[in-house]
Amino acid sequence: MYEILKEMEKELIDLESINLKDLKEENTAIIVVDMVRGFYDVGPLASSRVKNIISPLVKLNDKTTGYKKIFFIDCHEEDSSEFNAYPPHCIANTVESQLIEELKVYTKNNRIIKKNSTNGFHAKEFQQWLKENSSINNFIVTGVCTDICVETLAISLKTYFNEFNEEKSIIVPMNLVETYDLGIHNGDLMNLISLYKMKINGINIVKYIE
Repeated sequence: MYEILKEMEKELIDLESINLKDLKEENTAIIVVDMVRGFYDVGPLASSRVKNIISPLVKLNDKTTGYKKIFFIDCHEEDSSEFNAYPPHCIANTVESQLIEELKVYTKNNRIIKKNSTNGFHAKEFQQWLKENSSINNFIVTGVCTDICVETLAISLKTYFNEFNEEKSIIVPMNLVETYDLGIHNGDLMNLISLYKMKINGINIVKYIE
């Protein structure tokens, strides 16, 4: 098993970066998933690991003024069905469901979409956004958690477009996604497995965006 994990790790290490100049602004969207305080510094699912991607996310947003952007916000009612699997978190109108301070400035003139499940793809507002933005060919997916909300969104997007034979690129930069450590949920291991899983499902995993 150890050797298999090392092979998976090598495949990811050998991946290349991508240049933002190669992606046309009018055909590219930036998606930021769940960069809320409930996954960063407040609540039962908060993780200090999230700090690793804040600075790179700020830099990406600085470089992409004018690009279409979506900021997904995990936001639940107190009786959310998701709490059968996870402890209560990111309840509406609490600090946990607020976007981190470093990214708030970038939401101006961009779309904020609240979601009630791990998979933002199913949010009605996002489905409407997809219909209204059919010219988007490149989806840069960033945020947390790599193996949950990021993975489900990225694979859902890819398989949705595959169903209709649409050539769309779902891009996940490794330096712009992160997960958490909790019990047997080892962040490094889950990042590795999730990134590899997305890669073999046709997601364009890259080291970073230049």
